[in-house]
Amino acid sequence: MLFTTTFRRSIARVKTILYANVNTLLGMEAPTSRAHSLTKEQNDTKEDTLGSVLSQAAIDTPLQKQKPDPPPQLRRERQIQAAKKKSTPYVPGIVNLQVLGAGANGSPTAIYLFTDQSRYLFNCGEGTQRLAHEHKTKLARLEHIFVTRNTWPAIGGFPGLALTVQDAGVREMSLHGPPHLDNILHSMKRFVVLKTMQVNTRDCTQLASFEDSVMTVKYVSLYKQLPSAPFEIDAQNQMVVAYICKLKPRPGALNLVKCVERGVPPGPLLGQLKNGIDVKLDDGTIVYSKDVSEPSETALSFVFLDIPSEDYLPALQEQTEVFRAVQQETQNEVALVVHFTPAHMLGNNCYRAFMKNFTPRTQHLYLNSPRNQFSGYIAAHRIQYQLNQLNARTFPLLTEALDANLNISSKLKKTKLGEPAKTDEIDVENSTNHAESANDDDTGTELINLNSLTSFHLRPRKGLDRSTEAQLNPSEYIEETQVLADFPQLLSKLKSDLEALPPPSCTAEYPKITFLGTGSCIPNKTRNVSAIMVQSTADAYMLLDCGEGTFGQIVRLYGKARAALVIRNLKAIYISHLHADHHIGLIGLLNERRALLQQTDAAPAENKVLLFAPHQIKPWLNFYNERIENIENTYTFIGNADMLHEPMLLGATRADIGIDAVSTCLVRHCPHSFGVSLTLPASAGNTEPVKITYSGDSMPCEDLVALGRNSTVLIHEATMEDDLLEEARLKMHSTISQAIAQGREMQAQHIILTHFSQRYAKLPRMQQLVGGKAPETETMRNVSIAFDNMQMTLGDLEHFHYMYPALHALFAEHAEELEQKALKREIKLERKRKLLNAD
Repeated sequence: MLFTTTFRRSIARVKTILYANVNTLLGMEAPTSRAHSLTKEQNDTKEDTLGSVLSQAAIDTPLQKQKPDPPPQLRRERQIQAAKKKSTPYVPGIVNLQVLGAGANGSPTAIYLFTDQSRYLFNCGEGTQRLAHEHKTKLARLEHIFVTRNTWPAIGGFPGLALTVQDAGVREMSLHGPPHLDNILHSMKRFVVLKTMQVNTRDCTQLASFEDSVMTVKYVSLYKQLPSAPFEIDAQNQMVVAYICKLKPRPGALNLVKCVERGVPPGPLLGQLKNGIDVKLDDGTIVYSKDVSEPSETALSFVFLDIPSEDYLPALQEQTEVFRAVQQETQNEVALVVHFTPAHMLGNNCYRAFMKNFTPRTQHLYLNSPRNQFSGYIAAHRIQYQLNQLNARTFPLLTEALDANLNISSKLKKTKLGEPAKTDEIDVENSTNHAESANDDDTGTELINLNSLTSFHLRPRKGLDRSTEAQLNPSEYIEETQVLADFPQLLSKLKSDLEALPPPSCTAEYPKITFLGTGSCIPNKTRNVSAIMVQSTADAYMLLDCGEGTFGQIVRLYGKARAALVIRNLKAIYISHLHADHHIGLIGLLNERRALLQQTDAAPAENKVLLFAPHQIKPWLNFYNERIENIENTYTFIGNADMLHEPMLLGATRADIGIDAVSTCLVRHCPHSFGVSLTLPASAGNTEPVKITYSGDSMPCEDLVALGRNSTVLIHEATMEDDLLEEARLKMHSTISQAIAQGREMQAQHIILTHFSQRYAKLPRMQQLVGGKAPETETMRNVSIAFDNMQMTLGDLEHFHYMYPALHALFAEHAEELEQKALKREIKLERKRKLLNAD
């Protein structure tokens, strides 16, 4: 009782102080002592002053608590939800279909359909989110993904994309496709953690269609073999789904005379009627939109078709009447067929005969066509052209850009719906099984030679639009560097210095280390997620981690022919831990390697790649093998934990790998994270074996130092800059200085920094490089910074530090942005420190 009385008195005392402060400023004796007659200006002035006093009182009085501002992530989520609630579903006036990936050079096949209110994605292969980021395709409003298969070419990009759209504020998403999509998501839960986003799977064998305010999507199931009881979709009995999409017809123009006749008052009801929504008047009369509008437009339909092999053709022919019925509907027209079908099936006679079921006005968009030559990753080429000026050996141009068939300066083209295309647009280049030219039949206009951002406007009906296609412009990339302050001079000095240098102490061509991905968490335009290729001999390769899109990185760097050779000779893959950015590319790479080896007479034992990985990855691989696609014959599993105490000796049993021993240790990151050390035979001119140590993801770790003692090369993650030490600790990563210190402690001859946060898209913020001057100490002499598509031999590592001044000048603008961000961060921290000290 005494406590309650005292507490009440304290509250009353605080209120008295607050009122006193306010009354003193406003010249009032008490809140209710007398009334004041104020003009509007006086009221406004005093209200502003009152607010400032109350704010001051709130700061000075401990019992008066201010409600903290919500974090930016929460504010963004609230804005998205508020906008969604305000928007009334209506038939959109804009419907565009955009090619996100055309299947060229390891890029995914993906179509992005967007309207002025909704977003849809059709298929989501590896690299989809990187292309979306590259071309500023906003994923925050994406709510529906339709996949034609449940195998990796169609879903390989979903794990990474799901994590990205979750961070963008999406709270619910529907995934449409064949059976087992829910089981796939469940099996991925160890490395795809969706805390705030709900994914609803829609099994197309259990549902007939999907409908919203934009379109109706009909599911057409195509079985590899006709279902018979008992029938279950698994690795042996697969199916695909075709989608027949029909746009809701847009209402005709509103007839105001008819509206007046039916008593519709001016105001919002007219807007609803215009959007095709029926309204109810105050007297209870219902006015139908169709009764007060002109005739609506012709409804457009479009089809997504994917026939992986000849085994699905009987099922496709069984559904002939379904596709014909769509075109026979009145007021409906099939404007477009999008082909996800692989290249080897495009020329199949039965497949092409089926296309005759569509009218000549129907246009055909061929993804996976051999004529699709450019992947769409412009930024990767831009930075490679620029780095190539520093050292063509270390930064080779991507073979994709050197392909003679890649039309860099192709003219921009537009084709309206129903307009005949020119011969060069419809001449489908023959693949292995092509039996006839596209001009020999009446399958309609065929659109090939596609790039990312090729668009097809369905509403308004403008048809094909190639004006925004992704294209390369090498001369522009070089010219950008010539106008940079100091860069031309530093580049000239670098070339002079390199020419004057004596040959490196190690001239051996192998081992050669190629960086295929040097970023962390998610891919950005210039840095893909983790993957490092170690070439031990002329015909032996090993991968250290295999992030999403690794196969595509190999194809674009080496070209299709050389990439096939590299993948055939891939002997081992090492996975450091189970975070998605380190192993999502594994299944796709295993499948590609199996397909290539089936074309050769390699011995069965050599067909299997050695897979070093945590044992905890096995449930995911076993599920995929049993229920989705058979991959068990593509690898031999070896647990990382099996090499903690004794190294695995490979010299006698697998001499073809070119690696004598593999050792591991546990490192300080998530559970079951490992570092690895590879021991290779002595290279030419050296008597000592070559030792390559890779940290994976890790904080500074004494066990890693012990494992990598006296390494020839240490490849260490350096996710954060030195100023973000606390953030690095919380996320269990290393800063740049910590990574260098690890190399010094283990007495490594060379240190290569990689796995940079995506805030460092071009160059990490390093105090050692500020100012762009050559290091005055020996700190950076044996330290290299990894870039995507960088290739290094031991001799190249000896001279890398000479490039630092030119590198800093090349990326001076990016470095300045990082410095400005660091300054703002420091100012913010200083304000927090002052507030804490004031309390």
